[in-house]
Amino acid sequence: MKTFVDSESGKVCCQVDEADGDSVALLTHGYLSNKLSRTNSALIPLLNEKGISTIAFDLYGHGESEGNIEHLTVSRCVDGALAVYDFARGRGYRKIALAASSFSGPLALISATKREFCALALRCPVFDGKKLWDSRLGPKGLAEWKSKKFISPFGRPWHFEVYEDESKYDMPAIAGKVCAPSIVIHGDRDVTVPISQAESLVSSLKCEKKFVVVRGADHFFNEKKHFAEMLDQTSGWLIKFCKNPENSERVKKSQ
Repeated sequence: MKTFVDSESGKVCCQVDEADGDSVALLTHGYLSNKLSRTNSALIPLLNEKGISTIAFDLYGHGESEGNIEHLTVSRCVDGALAVYDFARGRGYRKIALAASSFSGPLALISATKREFCALALRCPVFDGKKLWDSRLGPKGLAEWKSKKFISPFGRPWHFEVYEDESKYDMPAIAGKVCAPSIVIHGDRDVTVPISQAESLVSSLKCEKKFVVVRGADHFFNEKKHFAEMLDQTSGWLIKFCKNPENSERVKKSQ
């Protein structure tokens, strides 16, 4: 079922696949992808057959969600994620997990400090966006971006406000407040989001956590064996915390 959810930053398009049970996994994606990405399309049946419903949703300005992708920011995506969470809670789901990747890593962490999730699954996540831009562009590149307003690092114009928005978040402090058990999966050959971002994230998390390094994998887990490992780790973690009552109660008590 496809539906649209209202958020403070516009309507969010969701693909809802329901299974019997009281748990649901919210699935989002990275920059320039969409709700039915390669990973989400593989995760949906794996989770549904285990009795876990899924709600895959498009980020701000992506897919069928409202918004101008050139003005994509983490904050606008957080608005969308929280609206989808509230939609899921309104449908009666008791246990809600969130799987995110790449650019959507920060929105998952920020959202997890504002709502109660039973688990997070983060694939090749950006952790500190400001630090990543600083490293990529340097002072000269940042000054040029600010002056020109737009750059096209991945073939699409992106407004400087994304950098300004990411700069206002203290991501290590935010990660330290996350209570939901979290898995971080990253390829050691990722040149888009360096593995150092994941290492910093894992060291900042104070909750139950697992760090999986997929040897030889790039940012997109393009090789079949790497994709299979990432998928197995992601689905296994979500199933563990969505279906095990003891895990759910432990998370609830810690919050």
